[in-house]
Amino acid sequence: MRVAVPARPATVRLEDRPIPRVGPGELLLKVHGCGLCGSDLAKLRGPAPGGILGHEVVGRVALVGEGVVDFREGDRVVVAHHVPCFACHYCLRGSPSMCPTFKASNLDPGGFAEFVRVPAANVRFATFSLPPSLSDEVAAFTEPTACCLRAVKRSRVQAGDTAVVLGLGSIGLLMVQLFHRNGLQVIGVEPRPERRALASRFGIIHTLGPEDPSLTEVIHGLTEGRGADLVMITVGVPSAIGTAWNLVRDGGMLHLFAGAEGEGPAPLPFSQLYHRELSVTATYSSSPAELREAFDLLCQGVLRVEELISHRLPLSRLQEGIDLLLRHEALKVFITPNGGPS
Repeated sequence: MRVAVPARPATVRLEDRPIPRVGPGELLLKVHGCGLCGSDLAKLRGPAPGGILGHEVVGRVALVGEGVVDFREGDRVVVAHHVPCFACHYCLRGSPSMCPTFKASNLDPGGFAEFVRVPAANVRFATFSLPPSLSDEVAAFTEPTACCLRAVKRSRVQAGDTAVVLGLGSIGLLMVQLFHRNGLQVIGVEPRPERRALASRFGIIHTLGPEDPSLTEVIHGLTEGRGADLVMITVGVPSAIGTAWNLVRDGGMLHLFAGAEGEGPAPLPFSQLYHRELSVTATYSSSPAELREAFDLLCQGVLRVEELISHRLPLSRLQEGIDLLLRHEALKVFITPNGGPS
């Protein structure tokens, strides 16, 4: 089978590998498609690219391991890559994505392949059968939606609050929908006009560019001069934190969703943190509970995600999809092993 593996920085190559063998409690999936995520790009950056690529995976069960009772050959499923142990210090204190087992677990060999082995723990806690009404493309948003759900929970916002979303990529536009669904007024900040135009369809009340001189004025005008209750940073640019300080209210929160891209140290003015009682939180990933919640929301059709897919490419053109994302010319790329329209 064909598998995409990291090569030079920001580059992949396709290799021929044996189809994985399936053990007790495991599944073998024939991959239908996999979303290309910003974390995949992060694994490819730097002088020594590596890691398992592809974790927003939809496929059909090709083989069922001994002891599996909840799935049968031919079932269409969506799977996620990480599962915690549920018993360690981190898991028992609400930090499942910091669990060592969580970080060590993964799919084999990753979603950018023709077949994927799903380990037993992932079968039990991170695999969901798709109803006929749910498309492969929508189902593939289960994992990124779950990560966004956990970020919303950790940000402790309430109905009536104001949230600013810095960056209106696919993650930012998921955040917009979740905040709007929870009764918040949402302001989007994004340099690309085409993304600001798309965001207007998702319940956002204002979209502005980061250099817009009216940005602070608009936010203060909507909040009786306070500033935003929350600034959600979905872009991996340290300078975004400098923008966020000027937008958040006293006692408000900055939430980091994206890892930095190596631009340099982020400004962290301790005097502002202290005198203004600001909080800084972050979200690395989700948990099985959020995966289930995200899957249910997608099944209910309450989130609009198909509109976020800007490019559909075959596995043979994965490098093209990576390049499009690196140049910020794609919103979301969906990769299919055996072809598909561009």
